[in-house]
Amino acid sequence: MKNTSFHLKLITRDRTLIDGDYAFAVIPSGAGPLGVLPGHTSLMGTLNAGLLVLRDSEKKETPVFVDRGFFMIANDAITVTARVAELAAVIDVDRATAARDRARQRLNSKDSAFDMFRARSALNRAEARLKVAQSMN
Repeated sequence: MKNTSFHLKLITRDRTLIDGDYAFAVIPSGAGPLGVLPGHTSLMGTLNAGLLVLRDSEKKETPVFVDRGFFMIANDAITVTARVAELAAVIDVDRATAARDRARQRLNSKDSAFDMFRARSALNRAEARLKVAQSMN
């Protein structure tokens, strides 16, 4: 009989945020969004800042913000290790908006003291957080 789900574990440096069975996932991989169904071939890859979508067998979706890391798919199991991970429901939209605005300000600044790579990364993270939070609406 064909599996209808896979096990997914989402781990950060200080906790396991998710540990459960899902029917479908979209991983924000370094090569672009990756859709995963049960029986997916084994694969390892990098994780970009973005929206991780998990869908259970009742078609309930759980949107999660993840920030950089790695994932591994093998034997109907996915392990995702992320620097940061937040459920969409707990994202502080005001804080993410302020971080986005600060990063934009730094990118538009003529001050060479700012590290432009870090400012671009901060902008990408803030925009990804806001996108994930908006996915709840």
